[in-house]
Amino acid sequence: MARDYRFMKPSLMREVFRWGGAIGCFGIALFLAKNGYESAEFHIMFLGVPVFGLGILIIWKPLFQLLTYPVRLFVDAIFFPGGSLEKPLLNLKLPAYYIEQGRYADARTEYRRILKHYPDEVEAYEKLIWLELEIFEDREEARKLLRRARRRHLTLSQNFDRMIELL
Repeated sequence: MARDYRFMKPSLMREVFRWGGAIGCFGIALFLAKNGYESAEFHIMFLGVPVFGLGILIIWKPLFQLLTYPVRLFVDAIFFPGGSLEKPLLNLKLPAYYIEQGRYADARTEYRRILKHYPDEVEAYEKLIWLELEIFEDREEARKLLRRARRRHLTLSQNFDRMIELL
């Protein structure tokens, strides 16, 4: 009777086989070392060393993560003392680079992402309204952004206000 193993995820099956193989290698290495020592045949005893090494190699990734966990916690405590960052760092250079390269859709996406996390960033409002007006010619979206900036009581530059008056 064939069993259906589709309920197990491939990654889980891989881990089960990996750990089973490693434990098997450790068992064979222990057996060789014990029998070689008891019978005073040291070549058999030392034959267990590469088998033990093979077991270590089989589970190297999870073993490495387990062994370096305290070090990673220490480094995180130094560089992120309050825990992980709750919002990404403000980066206005990336969308400016996109505009310089002519990748206006990418710049618009980045400015929207900036406004999502930094809703009081005046430069992001100005550049996004400029993109909507001049590049995408979407006056309604520019008006929405302008109303949103004014609701937040943000002061846009004077040159920018003149351009908005044309709306």
